[in-house]
Amino acid sequence: MNCPRVLFGVFHHVLCALLLLLMMPSVQAANDPNRASDLRYMMILGDVGEGERDQIRRVVLSMEDALNDIDEVRAQVEGLSWVAAAEVQFNWPDELTIRVHPERAIAYWNESAFINKEGIAFQSRFHAGIDLPHLYGPEDQVDEVMRRYLEIRRALPDFLIEMVEVRARGAVAFELRAGWQVLLGSNDVSERLQRSVVVISRLERMGVDPTNTRIDARYTDGVAINGPIPTTEVLLTTHQNSIEGNKL
Repeated sequence: MNCPRVLFGVFHHVLCALLLLLMMPSVQAANDPNRASDLRYMMILGDVGEGERDQIRRVVLSMEDALNDIDEVRAQVEGLSWVAAAEVQFNWPDELTIRVHPERAIAYWNESAFINKEGIAFQSRFHAGIDLPHLYGPEDQVDEVMRRYLEIRRALPDFLIEMVEVRARGAVAFELRAGWQVLLGSNDVSERLQRSVVVISRLERMGVDPTNTRIDARYTDGVAINGPIPTTEVLLTTHQNSIEGNKL
């Protein structure tokens, strides 16, 4: 007479065990924020365009089974040269959120890359076309080129810099957006830079056209100017006309 009751008890225990087995994956996923095996949605946040988002999607989706490891996902995203940092989070049950912090370029580097404000070179097809200074130098001397660029920018705060070049032996040259071209050489660069600043100021007051005007400061106590410098007669005539124009 107790057989049905015994069978019911056994059936009850078996049913409970099956339910626990079925619930275990959901419980594990709920307790494991890093679990992403059931990914259905991907959100890419940050100051990035559709091209950047598409590249990140392709990188992440190519990982397949490795999506379970969000640290590896972050490493793969940060492995993209134009990404400065990334934050990755799995939102249970099926959403992956990636917040991207892209590199900020302050200059072109050797026409093949960019430089950020920390002086680190990176490559990106998404930064092309930006109006930035062009820096040139040996690949292993990025720090030196950045140092000279910042020094020139401090010395000429009212001018936009078009180009700065530091050659293998340390010779420095630069060009301003206005057109002035300056050669500083490799010795006493800071002193020659200050001398060039004075010369540029005087030439501007003289009304010299900066387009293709080159200032060669590679001399001990002077500069050579290769450009359309007004003659003394022209300067005197200009000065006289200015005086006449000020008469009442």
